[in-house]
Amino acid sequence: MNPATTVTGEPVDQFMRRHLAGDFLLWSPNIQADAFLNWDRIWATRRIAAGAPRPLPVAARPLDITFDSGGRTYTLEELMRWEFISGLLLVKDGQVRLERYAMDLTPERCWQASSMTKSLASMLVGAALHDGAIRSTEQEITDWLPEFKGTAYAPVKLVDLLRMASGVRWTENTDDLRCDVADYIRAIAARKPGHILDHLKKLPRANPVGTQFYYNTGDTFLLGHILKRATGMTVADYCARKIWQPMGCEHDGYFLLDADDGMEVMGSCNGATLRDYARWGLLMLADGVAANGERILPEGWVAESTHASAPNFAYDFYGARGVPGKAGEIFSGYGYLWWTYAGGDYQARGSYGQWVYVSPAHNAVAVLLGAVPRHVYMTPEERAIHQDSSHSGSRLRLDFIRAAMRAMAR
Repeated sequence: MNPATTVTGEPVDQFMRRHLAGDFLLWSPNIQADAFLNWDRIWATRRIAAGAPRPLPVAARPLDITFDSGGRTYTLEELMRWEFISGLLLVKDGQVRLERYAMDLTPERCWQASSMTKSLASMLVGAALHDGAIRSTEQEITDWLPEFKGTAYAPVKLVDLLRMASGVRWTENTDDLRCDVADYIRAIAARKPGHILDHLKKLPRANPVGTQFYYNTGDTFLLGHILKRATGMTVADYCARKIWQPMGCEHDGYFLLDADDGMEVMGSCNGATLRDYARWGLLMLADGVAANGERILPEGWVAESTHASAPNFAYDFYGARGVPGKAGEIFSGYGYLWWTYAGGDYQARGSYGQWVYVSPAHNAVAVLLGAVPRHVYMTPEERAIHQDSSHSGSRLRLDFIRAAMRAMAR
């Protein structure tokens, strides 16, 4: 027997990687943080090349505050502990006001984004519109994906994908390992080229197109194919040219791929450093004008994409279609792959505690990265804080951000 292969002949390293990645939704805390930090060693990825860096200036006086949440006062150290935070950054008026690291994350290391990648996809669609590679968000997706004619996706427009309103039946419940999103993750872990597209072609319709918001990572996978066919470039190269390099990102990033040398996964899990995530928010605050003065997004795109325009917004953490849940008490709605708040703030948000929070009123960006575990791995005290937040970060984070915005405005 060859010790380098399993009994079925599969290389052991491939076998181990496939099972580790395929169980992503179930990772325990002792795996989770290390894996988020070493994401590109587990999965297939493609580099987003940085150019000449433009380091963010650091304010002379860093912010150090306490804040109130749930009837008690917390320190920054307690925030980091109770919210399982690996990286914390506040940028106000273009200057770094607070920067903290934990879980072996450093300023030079990337941390995976989970579903924050969806908001980056929104920006890249905007960039392709500005370039003229995409004519309009009202185009039907079969303009780029003719192989979807005759499927439930045939009448879907680009704007429907951006608003999570394709109406195609898909189940997104990360607690159910038999649902569509779990199959999607296992296929990416196994690096099966073409599997996700083939699966999406077979799905039936659940709602009329454009009538019902439903959080659907499968829809966003199609955006990668659309961007590649519209621009004639890999998504990673296009992102490097339109976001990373004009914004002066300090380090290379990466996109998760669906297979070796495959397609960028636009729904989840790209990687960037803490400061480079902040640059997403800075580009949005600048109305799509990059740090080098180049306009990347069309005028008005930021306002359009962060307006709560998704139809019949209702979001339940456990995948029920059209059913209001706790998220509806937090968010005002959903824009073009951005979560929106009353008052004009908006957010890129990913599972396990990945946040880029943008506040135009304060001209500020907050980035929180982390490894929030499943409730089953939490202590009773931790579960009490996170009981209404699934595994994306609790109200404690939001109370901190709002307190910090007020403090920085003084």
